[in-house]
Amino acid sequence: MQICQLFKETMDKYGIQSKELAELAGISQNHLSQFRSGRKWISPEVFAALLEGMDQLSPGSRAYFCELLAQKPLSLGQNNDSKLKEMIEAADEEEIDEILLIIGRKWKTSKQNAAIMGIYNPSLDSAIAV
Repeated sequence: MQICQLFKETMDKYGIQSKELAELAGISQNHLSQFRSGRKWISPEVFAALLEGMDQLSPGSRAYFCELLAQKPLSLGQNNDSKLKEMIEAADEEEIDEILLIIGRKWKTSKQNAAIMGIYNPSLDSAIAV
């Protein structure tokens, strides 16, 4: 199966509208339609923007697409979750600082994306003490 077919399957499964996705990715709806049908290819940058936009519109859709592409599940299992916990518990002070910076950047990005999409809720900030 071609990438464009997997992409179309993911959009269909998650109910992602072409107009919204094209707008988020900064391309025309026609360009997206041509990609989905396999008539036109896109740059790696546009492809990354489409995957990011797809996941913003429907969380989990990018992971689903990647699973289709890899032809196997990519989700973390309990075994990986416990390994992650063990790694964090074994981390030294410098590694903890780095982990917290990564989490902070992720939090900031998710707040910015939520604000752009109009779903940001400032009351969430008060629930987290930093």
